Amino acid sequence: MISDAQRENSKLVLKELFGTWDKRSGLYGDVLFASAIGKGYDKKKWRNVCSFLLPLHKAEVRSIGVQADYGDFKLVEGAISIDEAKEVLSTVVERDHLCLPGTPEIEIQASLHPSSPHHFWDSGWHRFPLFFPYYEYNLSIDQDFKGESPQQALYGVDLPVFPSGGAAIESFFSMRLGDNSSYGGFLAALVPDYRGKIEEIRIGTNSIQVEIECLAGSSEKDLIGKLFVRYHGGISITADLNFKDHKASAEIRDFPRDLLVVLLCRQDGELVDRRSFLAGSQYVTEGVTIEAPEQDIEQVIQMGESDAVEFKREIPSQREQIAVGATAFANRRGGRIFIGVADDCSIFGCRLDKPKDTINQILRSYCDPPLDVSIDEVQIRNLPIIVVTIPEGKDKPYAVKDKGIYIRSGASKRIATRYELDEMYSGKHSATNLFP
Repeated sequence: MISDAQRENSKLVLKELFGTWDKRSGLYGDVLFASAIGKGYDKKKWRNVCSFLLPLHKAEVRSIGVQADYGDFKLVEGAISIDEAKEVLSTVVERDHLCLPGTPEIEIQASLHPSSPHHFWDSGWHRFPLFFPYYEYNLSIDQDFKGESPQQALYGVDLPVFPSGGAAIESFFSMRLGDNSSYGGFLAALVPDYRGKIEEIRIGTNSIQVEIECLAGSSEKDLIGKLFVRYHGGISITADLNFKDHKASAEIRDFPRDLLVVLLCRQDGELVDRRSFLAGSQYVTEGVTIEAPEQDIEQVIQMGESDAVEFKREIPSQREQIAVGATAFANRRGGRIFIGVADDCSIFGCRLDKPKDTINQILRSYCDPPLDVSIDEVQIRNLPIIVVTIPEGKDKPYAVKDKGIYIRSGASKRIATRYELDEMYSGKHSATNLFP
């Protein structure tokens, strides 16, 4: 049961949320709502499975209007005004009911805690159908009022088939929270920041260029960028980025080991967006492009193996070892496998007739679920090196068939612990841990 103290605290957090909505209302239009509800095993009462409220940009045009009825599991999407969205959340907190158009009135008990009311996600995270930075307010739902996402297949004559309720939610609502268990009593309100976002960071040998995007109603003049660069020797520099034609650049003296870019509002210093680059993972950071000549790639190799770099002198006879390395990276923060490089950083080269086909066949044979990787062949000292780039996985955990679930730990890999598996299954991410 929600206590009186919890209810009062929730009202205070809602006041904060509504205040931020009001502050940014000049850029907001309608509020997109999406709701999946289910009756669960008792087949008696409707329960909330997964719902969210997302203010859209005032100039945005998108197709809205999901109505998918799978019997005891329904998915609805529509648009309401900001005031109606406030009423929806107030009704949840004050009267213990969730009332959204096109769905039955649902009994619910949910609260917001003042000490951890929201979480910031930069524009590189796409949990929801949103490509700008945002704050996420998650309501904590009492266990007795949580809906259950169907584990079995869903189908209908006039509806698409899905293996589970979670898969249907992800497809209809264009969202991705984690595995199927993540969609079981989830309710969130989002506060998108349409003032700007970091579109791309280009890292070269002598300079860094940052490009931003501003939507109608916002201006680059209202934003300032802040840059932090740390080199391999430990020396660091900082610089301001002033944008013209949505671009700004800064000179650097060497290829960076760590890099952080933040986008701030000039008027009040509020964080608008941020993006980081971590040593050894420059090819797997979304929105970061490396314009690096051969010597820069060789420099990365000379740094040796790390939590984001692994060497293979050749394709091993036990080919599943490629899959072990790839899944270990996917279960962490991504990384790269250099084939044709020895453990001591010696470059031997690896000549394969069809490197992409060979690597893809190995990964398809051993990885579960399948991995999305990129495979390139680069020339270092006139020797061909195969670079397999593995981004952080969106369907963790990734397993190697008949061997288990591995993670990268420093310059080695090991079987994941129970705690690490629990974190992966729960879909938790350390988005704010920018540097080791």
